[in-house]
Amino acid sequence: MSEENRNERSTNPLTQKYLSKIHALNIDEIDVQEILRTLWRRRMVIVSTIFLVTALVTLFTLQLTPRFTATSNVMLETRQAKVMDIESVVSGMTPEAATVLSEVEVIRSTSLIRRVVEKLNLVNDPEFNPTLREASWLSRVVNLETYLDRDTLIALGLRRIEIERTVEEIEEENLALVVDQVRNRLSVAPVRYSLVISVSFTSTNQKKAALIANTIADNYIVDQLEAKFDATRRASNWLNDRISGLRDKVQKDEAAVEAYRMALSNKIGGSVEMTSQQLQELNTQLILARAERAEANARFRQVQELMKTQGDLASAAEVLSSPLIHRLRDQEAVVQRKVSELESRYGERHPQMIKAKAELRDLRTSITSEVKKIAQSLKNEEIVARAREETLKENLAQLEGKQGVQNQASIKLNELEREAKASRLLYENFLNRFKETTEQQNLQQADSRVISKADVPLFPSFPKKGMMIGVGFVGSVFLSLFIVFLLERLDNSFRSSEQLEAYTGFSAIGMIPLVTNGLLNRKNVGRFPVENPASTIAEAVRTLRTSMLLSDVDNPPKVIGVTSTVPAEGKSTLAQWLAEVCAMSGQRVLLIDCDLRRPSVHRSLELDNTLSIVEVLADEGLLKDAIIKDDQTNMHVIPAKVTQANALDLLSSKHMQVMIGELRKYYDAIILDCPPVLAVSDAKIVGQLTDKMLYAVKWDSTPRGLVQTGIRAAKEAKIDLAGVVMTQVNVKKHARYGYGDYGYYYGKYKDYYTS
Repeated sequence: MSEENRNERSTNPLTQKYLSKIHALNIDEIDVQEILRTLWRRRMVIVSTIFLVTALVTLFTLQLTPRFTATSNVMLETRQAKVMDIESVVSGMTPEAATVLSEVEVIRSTSLIRRVVEKLNLVNDPEFNPTLREASWLSRVVNLETYLDRDTLIALGLRRIEIERTVEEIEEENLALVVDQVRNRLSVAPVRYSLVISVSFTSTNQKKAALIANTIADNYIVDQLEAKFDATRRASNWLNDRISGLRDKVQKDEAAVEAYRMALSNKIGGSVEMTSQQLQELNTQLILARAERAEANARFRQVQELMKTQGDLASAAEVLSSPLIHRLRDQEAVVQRKVSELESRYGERHPQMIKAKAELRDLRTSITSEVKKIAQSLKNEEIVARAREETLKENLAQLEGKQGVQNQASIKLNELEREAKASRLLYENFLNRFKETTEQQNLQQADSRVISKADVPLFPSFPKKGMMIGVGFVGSVFLSLFIVFLLERLDNSFRSSEQLEAYTGFSAIGMIPLVTNGLLNRKNVGRFPVENPASTIAEAVRTLRTSMLLSDVDNPPKVIGVTSTVPAEGKSTLAQWLAEVCAMSGQRVLLIDCDLRRPSVHRSLELDNTLSIVEVLADEGLLKDAIIKDDQTNMHVIPAKVTQANALDLLSSKHMQVMIGELRKYYDAIILDCPPVLAVSDAKIVGQLTDKMLYAVKWDSTPRGLVQTGIRAAKEAKIDLAGVVMTQVNVKKHARYGYGDYGYYYGKYKDYYTS
């Protein structure tokens, strides 16, 4: 083949098109059809995985020991019935989330569960005490003590040296172990948006589950009451002790007050209160005395002023208010009228007139004398009032001095009284609180109550068979999908022409169906197109021949080689079928077996290979004698045999090139059955003699990497590859996979073909 043809082949737009598809399988777009085809191809894997996993999950679920869960509900009481208005030692609960969660932990506390375990004697229950259970076969199998003695395990560091323990220590450890087991089976949770706490317990026995759940709830209520009783009892004891001390202190303080008061009374005389009262009375008397003295002084001053000014003393208020003066005045008035009558009747010198005037003078002298006495009396009253005032002042000063002394002394007295009063008040408060606390012992109420007892469950809470089987089924579906796509990723073969073209960069110009086992037993595979000209295989080979002819219309290839990556890919059978189809179409065809390592053409066509291409190339026989005519197809065949000489030397000899050149003149098509590319280097040499080379790839078998390596080796050897051919295609499976290539139609529309 000329260098020009090779350059033209390398610049062929069709080749460049397929070279651009090498990374087509790594595109970002999701090919839904490819995914569906993948699932359909691996449907048996999916069905098997789903069936197996679901069956195992079902079997495992049925083998699980049923567990029953009983639930008791406890509600926290935020309102307590008040029989008496007495403040409790332990206050009630507040409706807060922290309070509810705290009570949840109280129910889960080890101390409460421990009492339940002791009450129900769960230590002797094998369900909760592992030491009472019989070891299962699995535990015996995995337990090293089954195979090794204790000393060996200790020497290997797989077991600790056991310290001798007393019976009490062993019982305590068993009890702690059972408490942990029970605690693990217990579920305590607050009911949302309420003050209700759900207490659930799970057991393999229905009645036992309900019993333990109810016992835990009841013990929680009892625990609250006991806590209150204990708090009240401790408070009562403390108050009692405190009251005894306070009683002694009150007595001591009050005795000190009385003793000091008596000492103060003996020292000063009288009490502070009496002195204060006397001071108050003296102050009142002093004020009155001052008023009287001022009043007396005013009257006396008035009289003095009248006497100094020669005024009419008779006009003074004290004079006018005197009864004696009034009588004398009345007598004076009578005598004055009498004098007036006598003066008008008898005159001045009449004896009666003189007598009347003398009587008038005597009355007036008496009035004057009486007025002076009144003035003197006012003066005396003023003197007495002043003296009384001075006396009151002196008494008041004495009392004030006494009060000052008493006040100084009463400071300590008041301090003692306050201390005694405070001690008595504290004593009375403690005494009242002690009486209230003592009464509370008979009135305690729990802060919670059981609003619903746990009923014996009718159905197990575990396992949820339907849910577990359903989850197992769903999981098996995902697992099967994972396995399918994992297998697809691990599957490194070709199943479609698109894959072949994308990875090789060459056009897939044909797909040759697989001869099924049934036909393989009845018919000669090498002559299958001859014996079944209307079969899918014959049609596929004819399509391949047409593609070869159309690959270069102006200069159709005459020498066509057929090779593969590794042996057993069907390239020899393909070469025979291609030669037979060309011969049946009327062409002069020569089939040459160029595989000198593993020749197979003579066996397939049942020909004698005594004289073969080996003898021709070794100049041990004539070419015309080596050519054998096939009577069924009229094609000519040059068989081969295994040679002791170097096969590569024979195929690369000048004689081989000359022989192919001479044969071109006599035949319309020369088909060369070449060895695999990666097996030996013979195909690279023979490929230099061909116009076009067909590269056979076995369907769903040959690894992609090997195919790429083989094609790369062919290209490096300057072999003109016409394209790749997928051989041994299982058309039934291929059709079910849904690939849109030749194989799909061969399997889908099989009515067009006989077999």
